[in-house]
Order: sequence, then C-alpha cells, then structure tokens
Amino acid sequence: MKRTALILVLVGLGCGQRDESPGRRASAEAGPPARAAERALRPGADIDPAVLLEAAQVPAAGRGARAALERALGPGDRPLQRVKLPRVPRAATAPFTFGASSRGWITRLPTGGVLPSVAYGDGMVYASGGFDTIAFYGLDARTGKVVWNRQNLEDNGPTAPVYERGEVIFNTESCTLFVLDGRTGKTRWKKWLGDPTLAQAALAQGLIYASWPAGGKQRIGALSLRNGRTVWSRGINGELLTTPVTDGKSLYATTIRGTVYRFDGRSGRRRWASSIRASSAPWIGRDRLYVSRVIGRGKARREAQVTLDVASGELLEQLRIAPARYAADVPRDLSSWPKVWAFEGSRPMLLGGRLVDTMGGEVVAMDPADGRPLWRRKRDGAGRTRTFAPPILAGSQVIVAGYGGEVYALDVDTGMTVWAYDLGRKLAAAPVVARGWLYLTSTGGAVVAMQVGGAELDGWHMWGGGPGHNG
Repeated sequence: MKRTALILVLVGLGCGQRDESPGRRASAEAGPPARAAERALRPGADIDPAVLLEAAQVPAAGRGARAALERALGPGDRPLQRVKLPRVPRAATAPFTFGASSRGWITRLPTGGVLPSVAYGDGMVYASGGFDTIAFYGLDARTGKVVWNRQNLEDNGPTAPVYERGEVIFNTESCTLFVLDGRTGKTRWKKWLGDPTLAQAALAQGLIYASWPAGGKQRIGALSLRNGRTVWSRGINGELLTTPVTDGKSLYATTIRGTVYRFDGRSGRRRWASSIRASSAPWIGRDRLYVSRVIGRGKARREAQVTLDVASGELLEQLRIAPARYAADVPRDLSSWPKVWAFEGSRPMLLGGRLVDTMGGEVVAMDPADGRPLWRRKRDGAGRTRTFAPPILAGSQVIVAGYGGEVYALDVDTGMTVWAYDLGRKLAAAPVVARGWLYLTSTGGAVVAMQVGGAELDGWHMWGGGPGHNG
C-alpha cells in the first residue's frame, strides 16, 4: 500500500475535567478578557498569550465564534520546523536531535515496508515487522536498540500489538493469535484462529477479543488471556475495520460491510446490529456511540460523523459531514488483504466534552451533543486524499497520525499550534505517546521516537489508547 502519513498532536490546556467550550467559558467570565485567557493557560503550554486572549474574547455562539477559531495550519499560525532524520541502513539505530535540544532516535527494521502502530509497555516499544514478514520486535523505548526479535513466527503479517502487564498480544494475518513475554519475546501461548485474521485484538478483564473466519463465515469472540480457551464466539457479516472496541462490559465492532455490532463482553449475547455504511471503528461514549459513515458514491461521496444509541443501535444524528473522495479507500471486501490490515479510517475521539475528528483534511473539535464546532484547522491542499489519521490523547494533548510526514501539536481549547515538525518521511499509522515520548512508524519500515514533553505527557500507549482501544 502506498500511503503517506501525517501526525497531528493537539495539545490541551486543562480540558480534561471541563465540558464547557472556550466560547462558553468566555461568556461566563466574571473579570476582563485577560483574566479569561489567564484561566485558560496552563503551565508548559508554549502558546502566545495574545492568541489565548483572542480565543477568550470569542462570542459564545454565532458566526463570530466559528470564524475566529477557523485557521489554516502552517504559516498563519506556527511554521513547520524541519527535523533532519539520519539515514540508517536496515537493522540499524541512530540518535538525533531536533529543536533547541530535544532528542530522538530512529530504528530501521530489517524487513522494511509499512508498519502499523507500535505499543509501549514498561520501558519497551513493541513493533510488528510488517505485513509481508514473520517478524516482531521489542525495542528499548529510550534508545531504540533492539532488545529481542522474533524472525520465525509461524505466520506472516503481525498486526498492531496490545500490551498489558508484561504480555504482548497480536494477531498475524495468516492466521494465529500470539501472546508473548514482553521482556524476552518468548511465546507464552499461541492459537490458530483462521485465515485471514486482519484486525487487531482488544483486551479487557482477562479476555482477548478477536475476529476470525470459520466454516466459510466470519466470527467474533472472546478468548481467555491465561490460556487461549474460547469463551464465546458469534457470527458477523464480515472482517472487522481495524479492531473491536470494548469498555469492559460491552464489545463493539464495525465490519467491512459497514455494520456496527454490540455484544455483551462476558456472555457474547448480541444486543444489536446497525447497518449504516460505517467507515471506522466506533468510539464509546456514555449513552452514545460515535462512528464515521460514508454517504453517496463516486465524486459525490461524503463522510459523516454520526451517533448511535448505545442501548438500541438506532442512528440518532449526524454531527458533521465533509467531502470525501478519499473514502474510496474504505475496504468493503477482501480483495486486498494488506489494505484491510493497515486501514484506520476517520475514527473520532471523545475527550472532556469535545469530539475531535480528522475528516476531509481538517481537524475539527466540536460539541458532541449537537456538532457545534469549537475550532477548525485545515492544511492547505488537503481534502482530496486522506490527510490525517485518527486523533489520540496523551495527558492534556491530543495526537493524530496522518500521512505526509508533518507533526503538529495543537491546543485543545483553541486549536492553536504549540509546535510543528516536518519529519520528511511518509508515516504509516497513528502514533503512540508515553512518558513524554512520541513514537511513529513509517511506510519504509522505520520506528521514529521524539521526546516532545515531560513525563506528564502520557496515556496513549497503543492504537486506540489502551488495550480496549477506547482511550
């Protein structure tokens, strides 16, 4: 697959416990605008106070609020700084510096190719060798040095991994579920599931959730983390898009046929199935499910962020819609296994009263109740192709992986750029953030790490945030 990648890091200033938008905060202030800007500012956020003052003065509603917070990424805000990554041969690691004195490393795996997201755990970074390989790696998170490697997996195509309490869990495309020891890379157990198994696994409360073919049909089920015993399995209408998602009680999944399912996590009882031409894995809210869907066909194709009722699966409302010729990349069959294996889509993310998505070459934060935009950022020339990967959250920062090599950090309250880097490499998947380090994967078989903050910048250790893939 030829894909480019753009990572977008949205830096939040105190949004985690507040549901009010910047406009609402400004309209309710008791003091002058400067006081509102001061309250919005948190230590460590490198944003011009004048910008925060401008945001604090935005009206609570109406055209003024929208226009004032709509900006283009780049020259109108904070220009990209080029990061010169070292050229390294295969099976080599090199350190580098960027910015004033920040450090990083790049490790080029021996096998090359498109790499899915890595997973972080206990000072290690775990990486698939790529679709066409039977390789998997454990790297030192601070140096990038290979601590252990597996070059002899029984099957090819390791997916993005999940890490939990010393164990690394992943599927292979053909066609086994592996549980490895995180420190040594030794196999704790493995189980053949079926060919192909293209989606990542999820984990909650001692159960691994995965999907596999059996008897000519697709199934989804739960297996014991301890020994691989199948606890339950149920039929579904196709392979999954990216991964199942769980909150510990229920399991949700989107298939390549655009159907969203809900199952009881323990018993496997199917609660509902909703066929809406869904185009991403869902995000679980309190009483709503947030998911993207495709509307129209050909040049008239659009993508929308919609909500489903958690209890019934009923389609409730459409929050945002964007032109989406790029949505032809949503796999609807198994004609290209690598395409299904690597797909991430326009999955939204809910955090602190804000719903953030990256449809249509934009990064938009909106009110999750009614879709009212809080701020909107767009990169020039974007929209015809899929520009950004799904957003992620670390501490008070949101991070999104896209496809061109740029890395942005945006304030979650205003959308203003805190920092921006151009890596000059095509990136392949959503990034991971752990203890101040950003971990990226490229389309050329490299893992890149950058120290972009202190230890408090933490909390997104694998695709989807954690083992359940819901933040």
